[in-house]
Amino acid sequence: MTIADLLCQNTSSRLDAELLLCCALKKPCEYLFAHPEKILEKKQIAEFYKFAVRRAKGEPVAYLTGKKEFFGLDFFVNCDVLIPRPETELLVELVLKQMRCAISDTRYATIIDVGTGSGNIIIAIFKNLSTGARKKVFLYGTDISDSALRVARKNAKRHEAEKKIKFIKSDLLKYFIDKKYFRAGNIIVVANLPYVSSKLYETNQRNLKFEPKTALISENKGLEYYTRLTREIREICAVRRALCVTGLFEISPEQKRLINDIIRKILPEAKIEFFRDLAGKWRVVKITAGKK
Repeated sequence: MTIADLLCQNTSSRLDAELLLCCALKKPCEYLFAHPEKILEKKQIAEFYKFAVRRAKGEPVAYLTGKKEFFGLDFFVNCDVLIPRPETELLVELVLKQMRCAISDTRYATIIDVGTGSGNIIIAIFKNLSTGARKKVFLYGTDISDSALRVARKNAKRHEAEKKIKFIKSDLLKYFIDKKYFRAGNIIVVANLPYVSSKLYETNQRNLKFEPKTALISENKGLEYYTRLTREIREICAVRRALCVTGLFEISPEQKRLINDIIRKILPEAKIEFFRDLAGKWRVVKITAGKK
């Protein structure tokens, strides 16, 4: 059986089939297009169908292949971390835009990616900063999961960012608050924390069941972690009044009004903005607190 024959016989998504066959052959996708007449060995066909069976049960292609593209970069992923989503790229874009205002000849900035998971957000930010900006920014990724931090460090090494990004085990910003570890300059807190409510998770369990539950579900209608994080930002502002703290959080569209009320209650003087993703859905809330 040739590559072309196998792909024609497959009844699932053509793209899924191509990705799974690449994984079975340990070849890039370009190889399939360049060699459609290639005769496959029996063990290669068996390996492909092994992946196909797992895919038919709903296991994400990213976990089968061990990689996922995000912001033009390939990231290693496994079942210890959430799979990067296209809509999360908006967070990276907004941080990069904010960085143009956050640094100057005399001003530095700190970016903290809270709940870093695979490290995709903070690494994508680093890779897209100018050479000059990289010299004036301190980059951190925090997570409470040791397994997730191992994945993040592996990805940082893959993208030659391990010397610039420091990954720390921390419950949200606790590490920084406990140590009062805030450098002079502006702080940008970026987060894609669990924001799926228990009710919503139950209705979408088939699509989400292979991803770590702790990286998806949050109490308080999905906003428990963001409520805590907003309180921690308030604490930072109280301790270091000279700092401007910007928070950029990914949310579910239906949470817009509720999170606005939560932030307004905790940080009544903060500026709150919302941004839509490419599908036109409210996806990111931006908080500006402290010294403007």
